Amino acid sequence: MAPSTALFSIPFPLTLRNFIPTGLAAQVSDRLGLDVHLISPYSQERFTDPQGQWFQNHSVTSYPGSGGLPNLHGITPIDRLFKSIHLSGFAIEYPDGSLQNITLSARRNPQWMVARVLTSLMPRRSKRRAWLRQIYGLYRPRRSEVASVFDRVNPAFVLTASPGHIWLDHFVIDEAKRRRIPSICIILSWDNLYSRGPLCRRPDVLMVWSEEMKQQAIEVHQFPAEWIRVVGALQFSFYETPVSEEELAHVRARIGLAPNEAYLAYICGARTSEYDVEDVLAIIEILQTGQFKNLRIVVRPHPQGSRAAYNALSDCGVLLDNSLDLTSEESRPDAFDLGAIRHMASLLCGAEFVVSSWGTTALLEACIFDRPAVQLRWMDSVMHRNQRETQMVRDFQRYIHMRAFDATGARLYCDSPSELNAVMLRLKEQDTEFRAKRALAVSRLACLPLEGVVERVCTGLEHWVLR
Repeated sequence: MAPSTALFSIPFPLTLRNFIPTGLAAQVSDRLGLDVHLISPYSQERFTDPQGQWFQNHSVTSYPGSGGLPNLHGITPIDRLFKSIHLSGFAIEYPDGSLQNITLSARRNPQWMVARVLTSLMPRRSKRRAWLRQIYGLYRPRRSEVASVFDRVNPAFVLTASPGHIWLDHFVIDEAKRRRIPSICIILSWDNLYSRGPLCRRPDVLMVWSEEMKQQAIEVHQFPAEWIRVVGALQFSFYETPVSEEELAHVRARIGLAPNEAYLAYICGARTSEYDVEDVLAIIEILQTGQFKNLRIVVRPHPQGSRAAYNALSDCGVLLDNSLDLTSEESRPDAFDLGAIRHMASLLCGAEFVVSSWGTTALLEACIFDRPAVQLRWMDSVMHRNQRETQMVRDFQRYIHMRAFDATGARLYCDSPSELNAVMLRLKEQDTEFRAKRALAVSRLACLPLEGVVERVCTGLEHWVLR
C-alpha cells in the first residue's frame, strides 16, 4: 500500500509558525490527500491551525536549550565532532556569514585544524569536495526515537525548515535517506544559507525564498539547480492582506499608544539587549532636538533575547511591545499563531519609522509594509558598556547576506545620533524614491505574490514528490 502520510519536522516554535498557522499543513492534507503528522520535542498530542484542523504530534525526548531551541537526547560525541568539523570548514571559507562563522573561523582547535586540511585538499566546487560530502552523508546511525516515528507514520515524504542545521531536522533527513523517502527543506530565514553554516544534510529538494537565495544555494553550497524551487517566505504569507483599522486599533491599545499617536518602532536583536537600550536612550535624546520630537518610541524585544535590560526604558516613556518569549519554559510552542503574525504586521504598518541596530528581518518586513527603515551604526558614536555586544554589532556589518538588501538602497544607514533627524527627514522628503527601493528589495528577496507561497510549495511537492 502506498504511504498516505507526510511527516513535518518541528524542532522549535518558528518552524511550527511556518508550517501550521500559514495553512501549509492543511493544504498538503487537502490538496495532496495526505494525512500530515508532526515530529517535535514537544509533549502536545496535536497542534491546531486557525481553521480548527488538527495534526498529530509525535514527541521525541529533549531537554531545554538556549534561545528557546530544545536540545535532543541521543546526540553523541561523534555527532558533535563531525558537525563541528563541518561548521568550521564552512566558517573558514565564509567567515563573514555570521557571528558563528566569525568565531569558528578564528578558533584554532583540533576541529579547525582538520577542517583546514580538508578544505585545502578538497576545495569547494571540486570533485573531491563532492566525494567528501557523499562520504559524510553515509554517516547516519539509527536514532531509535526518530526511527520509531517513521515506523508508525510511514510517510510519503518528510518536510523540514533547515538542511540539518537543527539536530531534529538532521536526524529526520538521515532517516528519510535510509528509507529512500524524499526529503524537502523549505529554508526558514533569509540569512540561513550563510549564517547557519553548510548544508549539514542534503535534502532531495530545496525550497527557497527568491532567485537571490537560489543563486546562494548553487554558488555557495553547489546544490543542483534542477532540485531548487523558488517559493517565497512562509512567514510572510499573511502579509499580503492589508492591515485593517481594527487590527491597528487593537495593537495600539495593547501596547499603550493613544489612537492617533505617531510612533517609531525600534526592533531589537537577539543577543544585544544592553546595546539596544543604550541606542534607544540616545534616540530619545536626539529626537527632542528636531521635528520628530513628538514620536513615541515602541521597543519590540526579540523572541529569543533577554528581556531584563529593557525594563529600564519604561521610566523614560518608552513603550514595550513584548513579543513571545521563546526563552521562557512557560511559552507555548504554538503561541506564534495567526494573531501573533498579524500583530507584527500591524506594529510595522502603523509605524512612522522602523529602526534597528541589528540586521533583523523586520527591516525587510518594513519594506513589505512600505515603512521607512533606518539601520543604526552607532558602535563608535554612543558609549556602550557591554563590549561583547558592541563587537557583535561591529561584526554584523560584515554579514554577506545583507549585501543584496543593501544593493537596493531600501534602508538608510545612520552612523551617529547627530545624523538621525536628517536621515529620517530624507526618508520623508524622498518618499517616492524610497518607496520604489523598498518595493525592489521585497521583489528581490521574497518571491511575489507573498500570499502565493503555500500554493507554490504544494505545486512543487506535487511535481517532485508525488509524480
